[in-house]
Amino acid sequence: MVTITIGEFTRVEGNGEADIIIENGEVKEVKLKIVEGPRFFELLTLGRYYYDVPDLEARICAICYLSHSVASVLGIERAFNVEVPREVMLLRELGLLGEFLESHALHLYLLVAPDVFGYPDAIKMASKHGELVKEGLSIKAFGNYIREVIGGREIHGINVKPGGFGRYPTIEELEKIEQNSEALLRFAKRAVNVFADLKFYGAKAEHFVATNSYLYGDKLIACDEEVFDYYEHIEEKTLPYSFAKQSKYKGDIFMVGALPRVMLKSEQLTPLAKKLFEDHREKLSQGYVSLNNLAQAIELVYALEKAKEIARELLDKGLSCENVPVEVQEGEGIGYVEAPRGVLIHHYKIDSKGNISYSNIITPTALNHAIMELSLYEEAKKNYGSLDEKTFVQRLEETVRAFDPCISCSVHLVKL
Repeated sequence: MVTITIGEFTRVEGNGEADIIIENGEVKEVKLKIVEGPRFFELLTLGRYYYDVPDLEARICAICYLSHSVASVLGIERAFNVEVPREVMLLRELGLLGEFLESHALHLYLLVAPDVFGYPDAIKMASKHGELVKEGLSIKAFGNYIREVIGGREIHGINVKPGGFGRYPTIEELEKIEQNSEALLRFAKRAVNVFADLKFYGAKAEHFVATNSYLYGDKLIACDEEVFDYYEHIEEKTLPYSFAKQSKYKGDIFMVGALPRVMLKSEQLTPLAKKLFEDHREKLSQGYVSLNNLAQAIELVYALEKAKEIARELLDKGLSCENVPVEVQEGEGIGYVEAPRGVLIHHYKIDSKGNISYSNIITPTALNHAIMELSLYEEAKKNYGSLDEKTFVQRLEETVRAFDPCISCSVHLVKL
């Protein structure tokens, strides 16, 4: 028996490893090990007053802090039966779109593109493909600008509040968002062409799960047309070799992320994004996890079109800039949000004094753990013995990168 260990995956967020177990010259097992230091955000929220919780949850991740803030706020508002006006939800959507732009651009242009063009990193790639790198950085910077406007700052913002916001954007900021969304669209369209020809690799996803609206929802949906709350069909289990749980949908391996979103919710895409999806529908429908990269490129177009649409609607209608009063009561609520990497769940129970009595957070990378492990197994089985070890490991790392994992977010437990 031989074990090939991938020390730490490169060009991903957080620390992950894999053991490829070879027996009698054949791949027998793969263990995807999430080794990032354990985080205890569920415990940290217990006993805390509800108003402080979204700001604390924003510390879970620097890349997708707004997804955590919004999911936290939605869970709290549902526990208190609070309904906010359309302008508040539009602004939250705008923030999530900014996060898509920042995160997808970072992933596609700086982490995946070097694989496409055969370079070890984006810095070396820039010597021949400098314009492409600049385009990606421009989209990323714009996403960060939106996050700063909506979230209060680029990293760990504290502006999203139960009932509304701490600060509302100005007319000038909304106008800038509208203008830049239009100006950057040609870069995003080019990205679709760049990532359209990626080879199929990884597992072929048989089950997709997403929220019932494109950026958030009150339920989850699946490719078998089931509409459900997460605890009805998603089972979590701990693993002896990982600090992240592993999930199954009705006992089966499933996938969340950009590919499931475009496949399950193509009718909700904006016009150009929908056309691009239709152009590539046949390929995307193959379901291989490598196609998540192409789906993210289509979502860059969606995010820019949608951001422009929202900014224009808010400018036409004007902002009242008034928060909805929140009345404390005992309750339970779940916030479902589409983080860049897929479904994010924040589930709270709140006592009559407004303190958190139960907290559960499930992140996209934890939901994808099983299919990431399966993808590594299938790629290892297909390529072991036909590639030298360096190329073999590179192929497995490319497979992990296709999921755009946020490993730090996924870690919420430790076995004592």
